[in-house]
Formats: sequence, structure tokens, C-alpha cells
Amino acid sequence: MRLFRMICFLAALPLVVRGQEVRRLDQAYPVVPYGSLEVWQSRAADLRAHILVSAGLWPMPEPFHGLVHASEPLGREGYTVQNVAIETLPGFYLTGNVYRPAQGTAPFPAVLTAHGHWKNGRFENTDQASAPGRAINLARQGYVVFTYSMIGYNETADTFPHRFSKPVYELWGFSGLGLQLWNGLRALDYLSALPDVDAERIGMTGASGGATQTFLLAAVDPRIRVSVPVNMISLHMQGGCSCENAPLLRTEAANVEFGALTAPRPMLMVSTSGDWTKNTPEVEYPAVRDVYRLFGAADHLANVHLDYEHNYNRDSREAMYRWFGRWLRPPNGPAPEAPFTPEPDSVLSAVLPSRPDSIEEVFRRWTERSERQFAGYRPGSPEEMETFREVYGTALEHALRADVGSRPLPFEVLEPEPALPGRPAVLIVHPDGAEALARTAAEAHRAAGSTVFIFNPYPLSETPIIPADIRHPTTYNPTPAARLVSLIREAARQIRERPGITSLDVEAVGSAGPPALLARAFMPGIRSTRIDFRGFDPDRDEAYLGELFIPLLRRAGDFRTAVALIAPGRLSLTGAPEGPFTQWARDVYLSAGSPEKPALD
Repeated sequence: MRLFRMICFLAALPLVVRGQEVRRLDQAYPVVPYGSLEVWQSRAADLRAHILVSAGLWPMPEPFHGLVHASEPLGREGYTVQNVAIETLPGFYLTGNVYRPAQGTAPFPAVLTAHGHWKNGRFENTDQASAPGRAINLARQGYVVFTYSMIGYNETADTFPHRFSKPVYELWGFSGLGLQLWNGLRALDYLSALPDVDAERIGMTGASGGATQTFLLAAVDPRIRVSVPVNMISLHMQGGCSCENAPLLRTEAANVEFGALTAPRPMLMVSTSGDWTKNTPEVEYPAVRDVYRLFGAADHLANVHLDYEHNYNRDSREAMYRWFGRWLRPPNGPAPEAPFTPEPDSVLSAVLPSRPDSIEEVFRRWTERSERQFAGYRPGSPEEMETFREVYGTALEHALRADVGSRPLPFEVLEPEPALPGRPAVLIVHPDGAEALARTAAEAHRAAGSTVFIFNPYPLSETPIIPADIRHPTTYNPTPAARLVSLIREAARQIRERPGITSLDVEAVGSAGPPALLARAFMPGIRSTRIDFRGFDPDRDEAYLGELFIPLLRRAGDFRTAVALIAPGRLSLTGAPEGPFTQWARDVYLSAGSPEKPALD
């Protein structure tokens, strides 16, 4: 088994040299070992933040308390069922069904179920998968069950798309994955608040895309005490739908790590020979178990491997019943699956309080909510500044991540005459075609006694050409603009490490100015920064959709967050158009206790 895993690891290495190779959803990713619990816990905290940033949910917005429409329960043999519609955002709805035991004494354990990409959504009832079947049998065993629909399925199928993508959506962290994770959190709110539910005994399960929802929700919300993701945690297929692929989610991670975030809470990995989980017993399960062992909780993880095509069939469901029965202790179970006859789709369909808004209207409200939340963090004191930096600085750092390695970068170096030890240095960043402009600035700095490093990062920032058959490329690969920012950061690091350099100033000319300002936010030890902003309006989405396209950047506060991270350092912005950004820059410098405002020419 060890040899098999090592072969998989070695075979995957050429595919995952970050910053060098194109990543994709259907390549083999390596098993990543963690030597200690402390190392894993640090990685886990970073991954949880990354999931939420990628989903557009960092910082987490306040829940929207919209309308809840619940029908009268229908009595059936051993259970009741009612239809529910919850407005989770203005004009945006979560629909589902609540199944309850017909007898027994509350509070009951509860299970949240996500259906996956079967054609009929939460109404799917075939030999391959039955969402109503597992809900009925769980209710008969003594659980309260909330089975809910993915976006664009069932009641909202005619009014809201399940799959959608636009670059401007990515800028604001507006994605199918983010909306579904938001709905999962609100479904969990609803389920845990029911008076007949024991909120300390809640499980979650789903297959395929529903399993992706299961392990991501369990990763970020500890209220999920037990989970059963079915036929999804794979190292060579990460999920094919846009609802499983938010911007930048897997630039440095894969589903095994996301699944392992459940540790040490009990989790059953159900896999099968007929899909991408065929290697789970030899590869993915041992990899996740290694994390559980760090907690001393190897017995909290199990794998049941079956011989079917992609499914959530009776055998898979009965494995789930046994696992939940062991950990959640239902009053009437676990029990083998009994025959069931689901209600017709028309009976299970919830009534929406109003017609759902279009995707463009939901997006507009999403951005407005994001900006209101950003305004709520606007710092007015040094203490509030620290809070802002902790929250939005984290978001910006995740949005700008791009591993460009540490190979020596090609600088043109101009030394002053005489070149004395202990001299200051200046990094001048320029775009293609602006060498003359950079050299003019460099000569002035050299005449003043500084060593000048002229750097054009643009030829190095291009990623390998992404083939047309790669789906969701920005889920797996940083954009050239993000690589550009990282290259500028790396250039400053390499200069600061050179012997004899006492201080470093940064100057960016031409179109290199905006990416250099973003890079400067994460450059320690810079004495002063001069940025050319001419031709770029940071208050308009359109400015980001060309050469500075970085997903999540607007949701993370864009240049406003960068300036807050730089303050009170010396900053000069040339050509920044007067508007909300420039006013923000003045205000945050006052909040940081700076004796001088940024120079805005």
C-alpha cells in the first residue's frame, strides 16, 4: 500500500509544480504528508479561510432573515413531511422538505442532506439514487431530516441558472459554489433551530456534487458533528460543475485536504469501483486517515467501498445509516432500509413567497451587500485599523496568492559611483515598452547615491497556455495579473536579502503601477513607495477586467485594502482619479495615526 501511494505521488509531481504547470480538475494530485498535529492545524486554519474567501463569504456576512414559508406536515407511515421555502438573500430562495419521525420523544438527532447532480434534484428516486428514500428511512429511524435543493433545481429551475460564470462575478466572489455554501449554512441554521432537534447531534450527507457540499460545509462549520460524503473525495477528479469550482479554490489544494478538515469529527467515506473514487481504499482514505491519526482519532474515520457505477443507492445508504446510528444514536435505528414510496413531486414542491430574482439582480444585491459590509469595517481609529487589516488583509492575501518560486530574477542593476557599502536601493518596476521611462527614473536615483534595480516582470508573469478543454481554469490557476503581483513581491524580497542594502524604495511606472501597489501591501521593510496610477480607475469594475483581472479582488477590498495595509508608510500616488478610493486613502492614513497623508498628485 505504501508503495502504491508513493507511485501515485511521484507520478503526480510533474503536474503540480505550482506556478509552472497548468492545474486542472481531472489530474492526479499528490498525497501531502503532515508531520505533526501543529503543522496540520496551521494548514487547516489557512484552508478554512481560503474556502470562505473563495466562496465570497469572508468576512462572513450577517444572515439574512427573510421569509420562511412552511406547509402543514403530511402524515405518512412512520414519518411526516412538510415543504419549506426560505429566503436566504433578498429575492433568492432555498427550498426543501423536512421529514420527521411520526413517534418518539424530542429532541431528535438531525441530518442535512444534499442531493447532487441527478436530473430531478431532491425529488430523484431511482435505483441509482433516491433523495426521498434516504430521508424517509432516516425519519423512520428517529431523525429530523432537511433535504434541500441546489440552486437552479426543482422550484427555481425555471428562473435561476444552476451553472453560470462571468469575469465580473469572479471579481466579487459571486459563484454557484458560494451561493450553495451560503444556502447550506442557512439550511443548517434552520435545522438546528427547530424545537424538536438536538443541535448537538447533527449529521450531513450527500453524493457527487452533494458530497462536495457536505465536506465543504463540514469543513467550515463545526455544527456538522458527523458526515458521510459519498463518491466524491478523489485525488484525480475534483468536481466537474461550476457549483463545485469557485475562483482560486484549488490553486494550492485538492479535495482530500478539504475532506480532512472534518477531523477529528466522525466521517465515513463511501466510494465505488465505477467512478473517480475507485482508488479510495488505497489512496484517498489512507491520506485522510493520516490526518485523523494526528488527533489520535483514527477510529473516527471509515471507508466503505462498493462495486457500482456513480451512485447513492441502497447499499450506500445503508452504510450511511449504520455510521450515523453509531455516532448520532437515533431512537429507532440504525435499521435496514425498509420499502418506501415517495410522495409525488407536486406534493413535495414548496410554494415560493415570490418569483425569484434574475441572476443579475441577485448579483447586484450581492455586490451592494459586500460594499455595505466593507463600509462597516471602515477604520476610524488605530484599534479599528488592526481589526480591518486582520479581516480584509486576510482576504486580499488569499486573492493575490500565486507561487512564482524563488529562482533569481533578471534585474538590470545600476550602481552609483562610487558604489559604497551600506547604500540604499530602489526597485523600479516597468511594463513592456517602458524601458526608457524606467531608465530615466533610475538615473535620477543613481545620481542620488542609490543602487537601482530595474525590473520588468511581465514576460515572467504569463502562465503556460491553458488548453481549451480545461474547465474552470481560475479555480486551479492564478491569473497572469496575480502572478505579476507575486513576482514584484519576490523581486523586493530578493533585493532586501542582498548584502550591503540598507533600505529599499519602490517605484512603479506606467501600467506597472496598480499591480505594484497591490504587491507593496505585502512587502515588509519598504521605506517609500511611488506608484503611477494614470489610466486606471480603481472605483470601476471595468478597470479590473483587462490586464488586472484577479478573481475575488473587489470582494477583498481591492486597492483600498492595500492602502490600509501600507499605512502609515510613505506613499505617493500619481494620476489616481479623485473619487471614493482617494478619499479612502486619506481617511485610513488618519486612522493609522500617520503624521502625513499619502501624496496624491
